[in-house]
Amino acid sequence: MRSIIVILTLFCYGLMADPCSAPWLGGAHSGAPGEVSCTGCHYGNANTGPGLVDFQIGSGNGNYSPGEIINFFLQIEEEGINQFGFQTVALRSSNNANAGEFIISDPDNTRLIEDDHHGSDRIYIGHTICGADANPSGSKNWSFNWQAPESNLGDIQFYLSTLAANHNHGLSGDNTYTQVFTLSFSEAIIGDLDGDGIVNVIDIIVTVNVILGAVEPTPQQESAGDLNGDSIIDILDVIALVNLVLGS
Repeated sequence: MRSIIVILTLFCYGLMADPCSAPWLGGAHSGAPGEVSCTGCHYGNANTGPGLVDFQIGSGNGNYSPGEIINFFLQIEEEGINQFGFQTVALRSSNNANAGEFIISDPDNTRLIEDDHHGSDRIYIGHTICGADANPSGSKNWSFNWQAPESNLGDIQFYLSTLAANHNHGLSGDNTYTQVFTLSFSEAIIGDLDGDGIVNVIDIIVTVNVILGAVEPTPQQESAGDLNGDSIIDILDVIALVNLVLGS
């Protein structure tokens, strides 16, 4: 009788020890060329659900500079949903090879995934088992970084597949959303107006002086200082630069 109690206790503890239930997903589910998206397992057509996906890439200017570290923020919203997931990969447009390097900033919710199913050795970033759960329900967000390559690799495309799951332990009733984003090469490091390779408070001072007319910007400074991509260096760029320096 005692052994039965011990077994039951261990079994119950095992059930309660890890309340997370998202599957340990492998790679090649980003919707990139030669891959499936979340619809490879879950029923339905992509981009037909009522959810909203917000994928923010750095300042939003659509560029990458040599060695630049860019922050990514992803949020999915869908009413009544308590489990969400994602997977993304960065590939060169010219040959679909890996480009840059993903950097984990939140290991509890995101992880790196390697896949060589076609000999391509692609590296993805996606949710962890617990990183799929939303509490309260209705939305989930993740953040991570990506370091750009040190040289010009041409356009780089980010293939993103996201999932809003109804947690019914089946494959029906879930919604998949896919998107593709492109970053183009730029010699200038966004925000680095003094050209020292570092974005800091000195660059804020230079930007303010450009706006006040005390500094005549070079073409490189015009590119680096236009953080919001509207072709004008103004107070909005100062605000974006301050946020970049503060890491927000």
